[in-house]
Amino acid sequence: MKDFLIKRFIKDYENVRDSSVRQQYGNLGSIVGIAANLLIFAAKFTIGILTNSVAITADAVNNLSDAGSSVISLASFKLANKPPDENHPFGYARIEYIASSLVAVIILFIGLELIKESIRKISNPTPVEFSIIAVLILIISIAGKLWLYRFTQDLGKRIDSTVMQASAADSLADVMSTSAVLLSIILSPLLGFQLDGYIGTAVALF
Repeated sequence: MKDFLIKRFIKDYENVRDSSVRQQYGNLGSIVGIAANLLIFAAKFTIGILTNSVAITADAVNNLSDAGSSVISLASFKLANKPPDENHPFGYARIEYIASSLVAVIILFIGLELIKESIRKISNPTPVEFSIIAVLILIISIAGKLWLYRFTQDLGKRIDSTVMQASAADSLADVMSTSAVLLSIILSPLLGFQLDGYIGTAVALF
């Protein structure tokens, strides 16, 4: 799939030193990231609402923030490819670092909001409905994020992009946080104790 997408959407894909080819790689990685994260968000958010799980909902919002990060990444690649001018004689390549900082601020803000909601759930726990569909969606999400991690990491290495390498690391972090949510859904009914709020807090902190 990865090689098919690269060959299909990137002209002269082997010439990674060319700035226009580098931008095409950045565009491809960002667009795939936006599409994948929006699909995962929609599925998780729906299941989170139906099962009354703040952990799944928190994980879904995390995926939405990842989609937003990919939008910022897409914009940064476009700006970074602008030629030097009078005000920026060395070009705009450092816009990638600014974009990375902006993504970090967004993730921090969302994390703080999710912590507040999770603490409320710990103080006032409500039963989370066990659902086979929820478990399947979480498993599919983990598999999808693993693929996105490998895909983005490979593209980031090819063009030596800090933004794409950070996105890859974020996808791997999502795999771990979603795995924790999956354990919460499975273990809570077995233990007779609602882990939902605690797992939601862990995801938010992560």
